[in-house]
Amino acid sequence: MRYWIIRDERQIPVEVEEVPGGYTVTMDGKPYQVESSRILEGLYSLIIGGESFEVTVHSHEPGRYDVHMYDGMRPVEILSPLELVLKSQEGARAGHGASIRAPMPGKVVKVLAVEGQAVVKGQGLVVVEAMKMQNELQALSDGVVTQVRVKEGDSVESGAELVTIGEAAEAP
Repeated sequence: MRYWIIRDERQIPVEVEEVPGGYTVTMDGKPYQVESSRILEGLYSLIIGGESFEVTVHSHEPGRYDVHMYDGMRPVEILSPLELVLKSQEGARAGHGASIRAPMPGKVVKVLAVEGQAVVKGQGLVVVEAMKMQNELQALSDGVVTQVRVKEGDSVESGAELVTIGEAAEAP
């Protein structure tokens, strides 16, 4: 399964695959062999690359965790690829100046909008491929595309502005 861990404002791609005797966890492109045992509620014993760790995990709301290890506590957020896309769009405003941003680093596969085009909330604007998955980024509100900042084949960084939508002109 694919996830994103948000820690210290950094987005870290994670893939977890169950294998005999544990898991293969690929984090930020680097694979780790992990054995895991639950000792008590919230307390786990992990063996990572032959090294043993005790980890305490507390969740105060869905998807958010405080992970306590030997060297301190790390607040983390765990998101599915879709949840990451939705989170990246949270800060955009409806109406004038709404920006559609890349939720993660990737490649623009298709641009579905052109400048001057009227769009409705939920209409696809750009398709970005990341982690071998294609994500269609949609208009957050009705309006007019005022700027398309990317073209097919462009590589984009997380948070890059892709399309700007302005308010639809009011009828006279």
